[in-house]
Formats: sequence, C-alpha cells, structure tokens
Amino acid sequence: VAAPRADRLTTRGRAHDLQAVIDRLNAEHFDGRIEARIGWGPVRGGTRRRSVKTGVYLHDARLIRIHPTLDRPEVPAFYVAAVVFHEMLHQVVPAREARGRRIVHGPEFRRRERAYPDHARARAWEERHLGLLLSSPV
Repeated sequence: VAAPRADRLTTRGRAHDLQAVIDRLNAEHFDGRIEARIGWGPVRGGTRRRSVKTGVYLHDARLIRIHPTLDRPEVPAFYVAAVVFHEMLHQVVPAREARGRRIVHGPEFRRRERAYPDHARARAWEERHLGLLLSSPV
C-alpha cells in the first residue's frame, strides 16, 4: 500500500482528532517513543461493505491510517483510541518471520493489546456495532 503524500494526510476529522488521540496515547502508554504520522484513510464509494479494516500501520512509512467510517459521532472516542493504540503497538512489536510465516499479531502483541485499559470495552462495542462500522461513513 502506497503511503499518501504528507500534505494529503488529514488528522482532524468531523468527529475525532487523530493527532490528539495519538499524542495522548503516546504519552500515556509508550513514554513518547512512537514516531509515526497518522491520518484518516480515503473515503471510498458508498457501497455497503462485508468487512472493514479499521486501521493499518505501514511500517516503512511509519504511518497509521484509520478508516473514515470511524469518523462520526456515533463511534465513541474510546473505540477510536483502541484502534489507534492497536496500530501504534505494531511499531513496538513489529511483525516477524517464523518457520516461513509472517506473524503480525503474535503472543507478545496480543498480551500487550489486552493490557490496554479499554481493550475489552472496545471489542465489546465493536461486536455490538459492526453494522454501523460496515455502513457508509458519509
């Protein structure tokens, strides 16, 4: 996936400010060590999706992109923060190769993800509101 140009990376959305989220999480959970840019992904056509990738971390570009379907008032700030935390964690616990397989979410990653204070609440919210996340963000 190609990294967007820096001038096209939007952090302030209609409902959530991603820069404020990453700055807070970086200070509270990563001792300021995360060096990544963040922005909303592009808005695609208005068709209903069967799945949604809420966020992505592009390791080489040190870039986090968050799906625009999360940028609406019905999506709580704690859920957006949990998605951003997950993507930030990829910088701390990068993917590795083991027996010819790429392991992106290994045991250490999952352990640290579960230790995030709002992890269980965010997962429960996501399960209850999957239909909202799959619907068009606009």
